Amino acid sequence: MRGGGKRLRPALVLQCARVFDGRLDGVIPVAAAVEMIHMATLIHDDVVDGSDLRRGLPTVNAKWGSGVSVLLGDYLFARAFSMLAETGRNDVVRIMADVVFLMSEGELEHSVETFDIGRGEDRYLEHIDKKTAVFIGQCCRLGGLLAGAGPEAQEALYRYGRGIGMAFQIVDDILDFSGSARELGKPPGTDLQSGVITLPVLLALRREPQGQELRDLIEGRFADPRALERAVALVRASGALEESYRVAMGYVAEAQRVLEHLPPGPARDRLRQIAEFVASRRS
Repeated sequence: MRGGGKRLRPALVLQCARVFDGRLDGVIPVAAAVEMIHMATLIHDDVVDGSDLRRGLPTVNAKWGSGVSVLLGDYLFARAFSMLAETGRNDVVRIMADVVFLMSEGELEHSVETFDIGRGEDRYLEHIDKKTAVFIGQCCRLGGLLAGAGPEAQEALYRYGRGIGMAFQIVDDILDFSGSARELGKPPGTDLQSGVITLPVLLALRREPQGQELRDLIEGRFADPRALERAVALVRASGALEESYRVAMGYVAEAQRVLEHLPPGPARDRLRQIAEFVASRRS
């Protein structure tokens, strides 16, 4: 919690509810629960990845070990679903249960694909959809659902959230190469060092002549301490970051178009601003 964070998911639950109803008493516990679920996934991710830093601070895993991390993540999951159950809304519980199922499925698939430079862009997009976009999309749907929005409006909110979720993860993957250690709270290239093959890497691998050198570095799993620095430099010089950003902006534009199907007003305007923030963030 001290590490801060964007609190994007609870903010979207609340903001999407405001599009239809200004009363948030019944929405706030759900917003808190989705953030707890997100925190639980981050704690478990740090165990799986062996990460020592998150947002510039030691992870739970680094300070107290994997045993405490797993238990704390499980506790947060359980507490979050208890809070969701207290709403008395089976549909709310079902939506978030399906989100956790998809995220877990995506991470299991991803765990056997590290350092796999043969996977294509479609596979990458499918992975980030399960890992990030569906969760954010369903947070938006929940806000509308709890505020009494009809099925068509709920679906529009979901499509908006899913679009900015795709963009959010692509920008996150760009920042692994373009950001500084101070901005990211971790050294550039950390994900690549762990074998995570993201869109910038996939696009850089298609560029010649640097594509072959990058391929060799990844296949060598960065045994030479200088290899990661070189790989980051190759991705930066390839034009892949700019192309990845164009893909992200396509999702942002799609999300903003969906907003036209929602009632106009300050709440909808803020959703547009959130989409713009997702595209422009630097950490």
